[in-house]
Amino acid sequence: MLAGHQEYDVVVTAVAPAGTTVQADGHDGFIDQAEHPSWWSDTPRAAVGDRMRAVVLDATGTPPRFSDLPGDLRTARSLRHTEPPARLCPPPGGGRTVEWAAVEEALGVALPTDYKRLVEWYGGGLFAGVLRLLEPGCPDAMYDLVAQTAEREEVLAELWEAGEDKPSELHEGSARLVPRGYAEGAGHFLYWLVRPGTEPEEWTILLNEGRGPLREACPVSCGQFLLDVVAGTTTSFHFTDLDDVVDPEDRRRFAPDSQLLDQ
Repeated sequence: MLAGHQEYDVVVTAVAPAGTTVQADGHDGFIDQAEHPSWWSDTPRAAVGDRMRAVVLDATGTPPRFSDLPGDLRTARSLRHTEPPARLCPPPGGGRTVEWAAVEEALGVALPTDYKRLVEWYGGGLFAGVLRLLEPGCPDAMYDLVAQTAEREEVLAELWEAGEDKPSELHEGSARLVPRGYAEGAGHFLYWLVRPGTEPEEWTILLNEGRGPLREACPVSCGQFLLDVVAGTTTSFHFTDLDDVVDPEDRRRFAPDSQLLDQ
C-alpha cells in the first residue's frame, strides 16, 4: 500500500501528453506533466524504462499521484519529520486554521511546511516541558511568531551594535534570523537561519544562548529538531540533559498556549 509523502524508486511504464505512468513497489502511479522537471526546465522528458525518485502526493487517487519535482521531495521529507512527534506526543485535538499567506506577507518570507503542520496540529505551546513553539496570532505577544520576529530583530541589532559578534552566516547578503521558539526557563532562542536562494524546507536551526553570546548551529529542520528533543535523541548541547530537569511524565506531553495562558 502506497503512503502519502513517502518516496519510492519508480519506473516509467508509459508516456502520454498529460503525463507519465509509473510503477512503484508493485503499484501503478501517475506523474502529471507539470510534476516532472521537464515541464519547468530543459530536463529531457520521461521515457519508458526511465528510473527516478518520486514522492506520493495523493495516495488515494486512481491511480495515486506522484511528483518528481525537487521541491515536492523536500517538502515531503520535512513533513515526515512531523509524524513521529505526533505519535510520541499526541496533539491536543481540534487543530488550528491559519491564514498563512497573511502571516508570510507580514514576515516577508515563506515558512517551512513542517512548521505550518505543527502549528495546525498543535498550535503554540510547550513540548517536553521546556521547548516552546511560537505561533502566529497568539494573544500574548511573547508567544506570537510575528511579534517576536520584530522584537528579536531589534534586540539582536542592539546586541551587535554593542559589540557582540554577529553570526558569520548573516554576512551573506540578505540572510536573516527568524525566531521559531525558545527554551522555557533558560531563555535560549531558536531561530531559522534564512539564507537567500535556500528553500524553507532546507532552513536549519541556529540556537542563541539565553544568558550569553554562545550560539549552536543545528543542521536540521524544525520538525526534526522537535522530534529529537521529545524522543531524547538530540545532539544539541542545550537539550541533552533534559532527563535531569524535566519530569519523565512531561517528556512526551504538550501543553497548549490556551492552557498555559489561563494559569
